[in-house]
Amino acid sequence: MLLPYAPLLCWLIPIIGTAVTPLVGAIRRKFSSYLAVLSIGMSALFSFSMIPDIYFGTALPDMTIPWISNSIIQVGVCIDPLSVLMVSVITCIGFLVTVFSVAYMQEEPSLARFWFLIQLFIGGYVVIVMADNLLFMFIGWEIVGICCTGLAAFWYKDPKKAHIGLKTFLVLHIADVFLLASILIIYAYSGTLNIMELSQNNNWMGELSRSGLLFITALMFFGGAVGKAAQFPLQEWLPDALAASPSCFNALTECLAGPFLMARVLPIFHQATQPPMEYGGMINFFLVMTFVGALTAIISALIAMVQVNIFKVLSYGISSMIGYMMAAFGLAGLMADMSWGYLAGTFLLTVDAFLSALLFLTAAYISYAVGSDNLHHMGGFKSRIAHRSMEVGALALAGIPPLSGFWCTNWIQTVAWDFAAEAGIKGQFMLMISGYVIFALLIIGAGITAFYGLRMMGLVFRKGSHGSEEKVIRRSPSLMRISLAATLVITAFLDFLALLLIPSFNKFLLPLLGTLTFSNITDVLTYIVPSISTVLTCVAVAVGGYPAYQLYIARRVNPVKLIEKHRFLGKVHGFLWKRCYINAFYFKVADGIKAFSNIVYKRLECSIDALNYRVASFFRRLSSVLYKYPELRGLDALNYFLAHRITSFAQRFRKTHTGVLSYNMLTAFIGVIILVVLLLLFRGVIP
Repeated sequence: MLLPYAPLLCWLIPIIGTAVTPLVGAIRRKFSSYLAVLSIGMSALFSFSMIPDIYFGTALPDMTIPWISNSIIQVGVCIDPLSVLMVSVITCIGFLVTVFSVAYMQEEPSLARFWFLIQLFIGGYVVIVMADNLLFMFIGWEIVGICCTGLAAFWYKDPKKAHIGLKTFLVLHIADVFLLASILIIYAYSGTLNIMELSQNNNWMGELSRSGLLFITALMFFGGAVGKAAQFPLQEWLPDALAASPSCFNALTECLAGPFLMARVLPIFHQATQPPMEYGGMINFFLVMTFVGALTAIISALIAMVQVNIFKVLSYGISSMIGYMMAAFGLAGLMADMSWGYLAGTFLLTVDAFLSALLFLTAAYISYAVGSDNLHHMGGFKSRIAHRSMEVGALALAGIPPLSGFWCTNWIQTVAWDFAAEAGIKGQFMLMISGYVIFALLIIGAGITAFYGLRMMGLVFRKGSHGSEEKVIRRSPSLMRISLAATLVITAFLDFLALLLIPSFNKFLLPLLGTLTFSNITDVLTYIVPSISTVLTCVAVAVGGYPAYQLYIARRVNPVKLIEKHRFLGKVHGFLWKRCYINAFYFKVADGIKAFSNIVYKRLECSIDALNYRVASFFRRLSSVLYKYPELRGLDALNYFLAHRITSFAQRFRKTHTGVLSYNMLTAFIGVIILVVLLLLFRGVIP
């Protein structure tokens, strides 16, 4: 049952908690933790209350509050299946992470600042999800970006982490500039930023197409999502930011805001590819989105294969999974019936949110106990709950059937194969080739994911040369274990019952899709299992998983010696260790900009400064000359001359004043007579 004002309170409560946190924290440190648990827990409660009404089709009230009358600046909430689904996921994970963080961060001196950022982050995240207009959504988008920056540089006294915060800020805001530009263009051509109005009245897309701006506007909009979603080529901020920030924060998976944004606008942009519009530029846009997603899925997975920081492995892993989501949404836009790809992308978005939260909380739990983020320092770690959590998360991530990872990735690959076949039937040769290339990239990505998922498991739980048995293990507080156990139960439920949940998920999103693609489990099995994707996915998982098992779990082969023995493998390892030189490219670009700015400073700015000094020097000399001649010898001399003449006249006139009263009266009388005569003359009395 919908609680009163739930759509508004689910984001207002965390933001109010943010404002109160510094005051409460000043009274007592622990009070800020209790406040965070209370505010985010209430937000989750209000979010869950909307699910039954959406599922059973109950009409919910429109809630829009104008900030300025007759203005586009409005606070409104969009109450539809997608927003209710995502706000429930965000607040549920946020509550679990908050409970975990109470114990994890209890010894942190800057506790109030941490809770300030966490509550503001969740409030901003919910604003993104619930906003009914692009401007309000962008406000939430910026709030989340600022909080990411603040948490990446949380321990700012460490210069490296402060630098990572700056890097995060720059990368995110470069993407945000593109997003803001696209929003402004859309408003200029449509006259509205309301998402529902943009969907119902699509004439603005025709105007943009005739102006030649539709493709570039959509691409800039996607560029904003690429930054937040850590997609190629802007994915390098995420591993550094998550490795530098408090480990418990990583489970909030802020980068999932990127694929959500594309899921929100996909039904709008999809109209431009269908009759009677069929704007060719939008076909190219969805192709770009699909290829960016597929390339990110492979590149991030490849880099994750060699990382030794557990949070960087998981960061690249989530970037890779988001690549699958973006590919699914891109394929949905390219197909006549978008429901296949849209369902696949949103289902993976939902499942992966809990999967990533479980893996990040497990990593935080282990690193807290071991005192290190290095995988080689965790070898032989013994903890039943950590072991089970890692098994559920890593095996699902690796795509091992029948867990959710297998069904989700296989589903998206099947959509890619169907798109290629559909394009072939229509005689669209280039689209058909593109579809098969995307399909191949996603299959290869599944194999690589299986490799790094099993590698991570082996390095954490199998004894190594620098394992945890050589370290003092710190006992984790009970709150951390309870939160991790709750996350494990929810994720395991989604993992093992994913196949059964797909029809219900389809029914939940029916108001958005307008068609029931999967009415029962048989429909799901009929679509996914008989496809060539199933066979190739199983082969890819086996090809990727078997070497990882031999190298890191069974330990039959020493990976270090293998790399030393084969020179080619050493070069590949070095290439991947250097992040495919993408991060180095960032620094090259930064160095180039710095060098260019130095040239501009020396050649242009210094010249302008020199000109300023020359002009100032000229006016100083000119003022000196003017002071000596016109001012001293002209104006000042004239002043003294006039003063002297007036003084001389006054002295002479003074002698006429005798001081005798009779003389004064006589003079006054003569003056009156003269005045009367003059008046009579002027009035004509005296001719």
